[in-house]
Amino acid sequence: MRTFIGIDFPKSLKEQIVEVQSFLKSISKKGRWKYIDNFHLTLKFLGEIEYEKVEKIRQALEKNLKDFSRFSLKISSCGYFKGHGNLRVVYLKPDGNLEKLNTLFSLVEDAMAEVGFEREKREYTPHITIAQDVVLNEPFESFQKYVESFSFDEIPVEKVILFLSEEIDRKRVYTPIFDIELE
Repeated sequence: MRTFIGIDFPKSLKEQIVEVQSFLKSISKKGRWKYIDNFHLTLKFLGEIEYEKVEKIRQALEKNLKDFSRFSLKISSCGYFKGHGNLRVVYLKPDGNLEKLNTLFSLVEDAMAEVGFEREKREYTPHITIAQDVVLNEPFESFQKYVESFSFDEIPVEKVILFLSEEIDRKRVYTPIFDIELE
């Protein structure tokens, strides 16, 4: 089963992200748009795992996160990863408390290394994917200005979730397997 560890968002924040995504759609020729239920912040992609490994993952996360306190993030900007003639990924960037987020990322990395997962070689770039393979009608700066003027709710980071990622009826669906509550 394909899995990742991440942070989910309240429905109200997901609805705000859809509003921002709608603006992006309005200035785009084409793109693939993430579903409202799939907005999240990934801490670590695990890929395919055996079901038997779930309990070891839970135990390692519980041990490493047992004294880690809750915090919140804010969305205030956006960015993209380039593709060939398109924007491969358009995302929103969290900020505020990034040191705490990076510490959480490191604790998750340590926990997963204990279970046998390879450490991430690239620097952690926290991002919330809202679209892929986007071709714009207007400069990206139009979207950037819109995002920067938008007032998002905070992202409460209260638990870390192991998600199952599967395709159901040609739609990517993320289902929580378990969560670890933060202090």
